[in-house]
Amino acid sequence: MILIFSLGCSSPETKKDSKNPLLPLQPIHLDKIIGIAQVAPENNIIQLSSQVGGTVVKILKKENDSVRKGEIILEMDHVLEDAKMKQISDQVGTQKNQIESDKASVEEYRAKFSNSETELKRLESLVSKGAETQQAVDDARTNLRSFQSNLIRLQNNVKVSQSRLAETLASLEVSRQEREQKIIRAPVTGKILEITPVIGTAIDNKSSFGQICPLGRTIAICEIDELNASKVKEGQRGWIRNLGSTDTLSTGTVYFAASFLKKKSLFTDQPGEKEDRRVREIKMVLDHPEKLILNARVESVIQLNPHSN
Repeated sequence: MILIFSLGCSSPETKKDSKNPLLPLQPIHLDKIIGIAQVAPENNIIQLSSQVGGTVVKILKKENDSVRKGEIILEMDHVLEDAKMKQISDQVGTQKNQIESDKASVEEYRAKFSNSETELKRLESLVSKGAETQQAVDDARTNLRSFQSNLIRLQNNVKVSQSRLAETLASLEVSRQEREQKIIRAPVTGKILEITPVIGTAIDNKSSFGQICPLGRTIAICEIDELNASKVKEGQRGWIRNLGSTDTLSTGTVYFAASFLKKKSLFTDQPGEKEDRRVREIKMVLDHPEKLILNARVESVIQLNPHSN
């Protein structure tokens, strides 16, 4: 009985081991790599700010509006700057009139000098013939020197007036620049993403009050774990999808792969969070970005085998 019991207990395992021997481990071949990504404009989102502070009096663009470079987005109060420009512009007009007056005086004395010079030559000729006195010649020579001195003085007056006009025009340009600082224009062609001020609120010096997305391609900035980072290369195809979903949001092509590993930076919960793993930054230009939301957190899938589905 002991022998029969022993045989009955051992035979199934022996049969099982003989039919199912342990198989050697097979290498794993990946056909795609998954990482965390962020949808972003290729040229980065630009923060709108002002070099000077002021009170908003006019808003010409709103969120989601398209703008061309140089278009006015909003204006701050610039009444004081306008008054200053008006004052300097009036000075410019007055100084231009003064220059014209000085030039007219120069022409008048140039004519007098020319006539005096001709008269002196005539008298000198008469003196040589005994038909005129030397005193008349001396008086004519004195008049000529007087006209010449006045002509030089008036020519210098024109130069001084022109210098003053140049200084006033420079002040007018400074005044224009001061006024222009109160007018916020689009730095690039693109789309307004955010405008925080309303009419009547103040804008602080150099503080951000809005965002603009430059015109250009939409990309996915991906972070690939260092274990698979070396498998990614430029030119590989891929796609992005919502986290936990299999639906494709857009396909794309890898056009940039960083040459170094860095700490994770996308969607970290804590800025100082310690992380042992490093990541490689990958950029993929997206084929159909029309309905994508910028700054959205998505999954990036990079296809390693171009022949796989």
